[in-house]
Amino acid sequence: MIGMLLLAGAALAQASRADKPVESAHRAGPKGLEGWTESYPLADGQSYPSTLVIAKRRHVIRRIQGDPFVWRWVFWEKGKQVAYETGSLHFNMACRLVDIPSGRQLANLDCYRELAEDAPAWEKALRDAK
Repeated sequence: MIGMLLLAGAALAQASRADKPVESAHRAGPKGLEGWTESYPLADGQSYPSTLVIAKRRHVIRRIQGDPFVWRWVFWEKGKQVAYETGSLHFNMACRLVDIPSGRQLANLDCYRELAEDAPAWEKALRDAK
């Protein structure tokens, strides 16, 4: 009985560690903003960035869920907006522009294909981001 309790406790401790996100390096932005992604391990053991976090002076002001993952992102419009690339592991990718204070989505473009010549400046900056 005690052995079963110890095994259950160890499994619970392991599961709670797996539920904690791994933060990417924090990236400084304009006006005291900073951003980073959070990755959670999947069933296959891999970990992918699924949440974009925007903070100011260490206080989180916006969390943006990927659909399902956040691949790259940039601050835009002097920190009033954030552009990010989201999609699955294969065959789809969307470029989105979000108003940081309200969380409102301002634009949503299909960016799986090659960049169009008339693409907006924020999408071009996003595609150039690392």
